[in-house]
Parts: sequence; C-alpha cells; structure tokens
Amino acid sequence: MSIAAQSKKPPYKLRVTSSQQAIQLVKRQYPGKVLKVQSSRVKGNPGYRVKLLSSSGAVFYVSVDAKTGSVRRN
Repeated sequence: MSIAAQSKKPPYKLRVTSSQQAIQLVKRQYPGKVLKVQSSRVKGNPGYRVKLLSSSGAVFYVSVDAKTGSVRRN
C-alpha cells in the first residue's frame, strides 16, 4: 500500500462502515420508513444522517456516529 493510500485511512476503526449498517441501527430504535441517508459528520467523526417518516406522519432526522455506533435523534 502506498503512503498516499495509508494517509487516507482513518486512524481508528469504524463501527458503522456503510449506509445499510446505519439504517439497521436506526430501525432498531426508531420505527418508520427511511426517506434518505447521507454521509455527514457527527461530533467531528464520520457518520450518517438518516431522514425518517414515522407511522404518525412526522418527519425527523437521526444521526449515526460511524466511529462509536451511537444513534441519536436530532
């Protein structure tokens, strides 16, 4: 592996490595239909922002910290 490729690796292991994994974590805590998933920063760490539609019709966002695996409603 080249030095350039090594420098792009994060210095820590991620607990959540894909948007599908983020969706699975979110659905365990928050039932509803996933409308959108996008990469974002969560407390300075890589992560995901998930837009959900609840059964009552409310739209809300949940953040997933990819480093820690924590899920938090915004």
